Amino acid sequence: MTRMSHAIFNKEKRNPVCALDIDNEYHKYEDRRDKFTCIFCDVQVQFSRGKDHNDPHFKNWPLKNHKSFCAIPIIERQKDNHDNTGEIELLVSTILPRAQRLNDGKSSIEINRLKKAKVYGGKRSKKFIYNLINLLDSKNYYKLKSEYESLELLIEDGNKIMLKDLFGTQDEIIQRINDSNGDRVICIIRGNTRKAQTIKNSIKIPFTKGKNAQYKNTQDFSLFIRWDYVDKNKEFISSIENALIVCYGEAVTNEYGTEIEIFSIKNQVVVLRKYD
Repeated sequence: MTRMSHAIFNKEKRNPVCALDIDNEYHKYEDRRDKFTCIFCDVQVQFSRGKDHNDPHFKNWPLKNHKSFCAIPIIERQKDNHDNTGEIELLVSTILPRAQRLNDGKSSIEINRLKKAKVYGGKRSKKFIYNLINLLDSKNYYKLKSEYESLELLIEDGNKIMLKDLFGTQDEIIQRINDSNGDRVICIIRGNTRKAQTIKNSIKIPFTKGKNAQYKNTQDFSLFIRWDYVDKNKEFISSIENALIVCYGEAVTNEYGTEIEIFSIKNQVVVLRKYD
């Protein structure tokens, strides 16, 4: 079953607890691990610190299933409606529930860059993004196939979101940021890149821009590799220049424009088409 980021502790339904907070104060909960329940159906769940204690989450209690009306099994049953159940199960059950969104008010822990690097730059992101391309239509500019647009995913803050709302062009991602009244969103962007630029030892890879609004690429957008991650990625930079790519990460609008920070090219970016 899907791994969850939040749970109810000791029947305090008004105050869901975050797995990150439990991990941070593990000693307080070590002898009360049987007090966690699902935020959707109140069935008992268990806390896990994850492999190497770097992936805190909640998961099913052994031999206990979520109730039929619970959002978790409803979302997971979607894979029964598609032929390629492997990719669907990965999308709904593995990657996004672990994606550490920024502090959403339910966690007291600020998500720092090191944790973001583990989330977006880790091997799980690679599994996610490489399985995602199997849901794209290579005959239609690698757009998301219509049959998967309404696929619902349970993301880490406990909300449901359609896959089509995570996926988009640079204009669509920027519009999502504007609509959310914030300055960042988790997203999967599809677009064409240009030649990399060096800016104060950091690397910026701009997306191409056009004037035709129907292509939804009229606004500035870049991939950004900060100086402390350049050495880890330098051998892959040329491979994603002048290419049609998809990238998974957190789009941020700041004083430099809108960009996605890249921690690991090989785990966050897939080249769909390379141009000369």
